[in-house]
Amino acid sequence: MRQTPFCKRPRARASTLAFTLVELLVVIGIIAVLIGILLPALNKARRSANTTQCASNMRMIALGMLNYISNHKGVLPPAMVTKSSIDGAGNSDTTNPFPDGWFWAAELVRQKYIQAPNLLSGTLGDKTFHFEKASVFRCPEGNLPEDSAPFAGLSASTKGDYPADRKNSIPVNGGIANSPRFDGSEPYSIASWYELCAISSGNKVAYVGGDPSHVPGDTKVPADAPFVFFDQNKNGKPSPEAGTGMGGQLAVPGYTRKTSRIKHSDNLCMIAEAGYLNWMMGSTGFTPASSTVNVEVQWMTPLAARHGKRSANGNNGYTNIAFFDGHVALMDTQPINDYVDKATNQGGGPNIPLSLGVTFTLSQNR
Repeated sequence: MRQTPFCKRPRARASTLAFTLVELLVVIGIIAVLIGILLPALNKARRSANTTQCASNMRMIALGMLNYISNHKGVLPPAMVTKSSIDGAGNSDTTNPFPDGWFWAAELVRQKYIQAPNLLSGTLGDKTFHFEKASVFRCPEGNLPEDSAPFAGLSASTKGDYPADRKNSIPVNGGIANSPRFDGSEPYSIASWYELCAISSGNKVAYVGGDPSHVPGDTKVPADAPFVFFDQNKNGKPSPEAGTGMGGQLAVPGYTRKTSRIKHSDNLCMIAEAGYLNWMMGSTGFTPASSTVNVEVQWMTPLAARHGKRSANGNNGYTNIAFFDGHVALMDTQPINDYVDKATNQGGGPNIPLSLGVTFTLSQNR
């Protein structure tokens, strides 16, 4: 019997898997929704990490400053001393003990109290800036240093009109000296997003207090910040004590601050996030600078609000402040910025009471 050949069943064709256009749009929509949900959380986590990093930076700087002060028998260093100008005959201010200038951050690095990269490198006199992210003086929430002129932070024209103003996140580049330097060493400079609680030299009544010429009964508080910026533009002031030249300024009684004058180290601001060297007042004399933004008077306009959620009108936020006991606190700028002393009808650094948790002058720190 003839055997019927075995017939294989035809193999079923594999089904092709594919998304329809509708399914693809649904997937894209789901991804977009997830991104919309996750991005704010990720951004909040990133900013929180930046705030923590900023506080860590400030603790390290405060520790370096406290070590410097301890090694100098409780004497607080200048915030800045402007370099000696050279006239057409090649002469400079011979009274200035720092003819190449002084900037607190640069000196802490040069004297090895803190490690940070020198902005200037290369041959003697090279003034090319070399910014590095790995600097303890750099706030992660601050402006990029490349986005502003090298000395923008030294000018009052670049200070903000309110704490959250991005102008207040411009770094101060200090320590640039004569090229070549009088002392023959390599030029050095530091860019700092943090500033000492300082006031520029000038009228003794305003910055020291206790002068016999002070008007009796005047309730205004001296703007005697812990640190002093000795400005060459104020050489010869106050007369006659200062005499002439930077040496005269540095010799004025009361301009040299000592830790013995600090009564509440946990309450007195040492270092703040700020834009502009003379940020604590922003002007001369007793009256701090102020501005009106969004129908709100701003008193501490250069105090930088770089962190946290902004206030409803966008003027304020949160800032890190390092105190003289070494701790760092994240503080709301609004009560500081808005505070007005009822007795003087003035706001700003010289008027902040202990009750706000931070003071900016030695007079208020009693």
